[in-house]
Amino acid sequence: MDKDTVAAICKQIYRQFPEVNGVKPSIKPQGSNTLLVFSGSANMGGGKKIERTVRVVTDETGKIKKVTTSR
Repeated sequence: MDKDTVAAICKQIYRQFPEVNGVKPSIKPQGSNTLLVFSGSANMGGGKKIERTVRVVTDETGKIKKVTTSR
């Protein structure tokens, strides 16, 4: 997957999940698909932090097929 496609996917994910904004994803090929994993944290009320992992599965053209997240 080329850098421009990854940048476009990152832009979409950063807009939807601002707590991972600026995090470079780890990229793992999975056959004809590609898995991008973003890990970040967000400040919650009361000084608490929440860890967030966002997993994005894309096809070879960069179209997002599935997004999952953990809290």
